[in-house]
Amino acid sequence: MNRTRRLVTAALLTSSALVAGLAESRFPLPFPGMRLGIANVFSLAALVSLGPAEAAVVSLGRLVMAFSLGGNAIAFACSAGGLALSLPVMTALYKIFPKSLSVPAISVAGAYAFNIGQLAAIAAIMRTHTVFAYLPPLLLAAAATGYAVGRTAEWIADRVKL
Repeated sequence: MNRTRRLVTAALLTSSALVAGLAESRFPLPFPGMRLGIANVFSLAALVSLGPAEAAVVSLGRLVMAFSLGGNAIAFACSAGGLALSLPVMTALYKIFPKSLSVPAISVAGAYAFNIGQLAAIAAIMRTHTVFAYLPPLLLAAAATGYAVGRTAEWIADRVKL
C-alpha cells in the first residue's frame, strides 16, 4: 500500500472511530464505565491492516478529537488509562503470536487490558484501590464485547488490505 493510501486509510479509520465512539456515548450505560467499545473496532483494524504506528495514530486521534468535542477530563483520563495499557498489549500479542492468536482473541486481551487501565486511572484519581472490586463484572462483559469487536475488526481489516 503506498503512502498516500495508508494515510487516507488511517484517516478514514480515525474518523470512523470518532463517529462510532460519539454515537455509542449517546446510549445509556448498562453499568458505570461499561461500553461496547465499538470505536475500538477501527483501532484494531488499523493494527491488523496497517501496523502498530497507525493503530496508535487512530487510537490517539480519536481520543483527542472526542475530548476536544466536549468530553470531560475524567472520561479522558479513563480512556487514556485504558488505551495506555490496551494498545501495547494488543500490539505485542499481534507481533509475538501473529499466526496462533486470532484477532478476536487479541481483542479480548485488549479489552481486559483496557478495563484494568481504566480502573487504574480511576483509582489514581480517587486515591483508592477499592474500585478494582468492579473488575470482575467488567472483565465478564469485556470477554463478550472484545470478541465481537475483534470479529468486526477482522472483517474490516480484510477489506482494508489492498
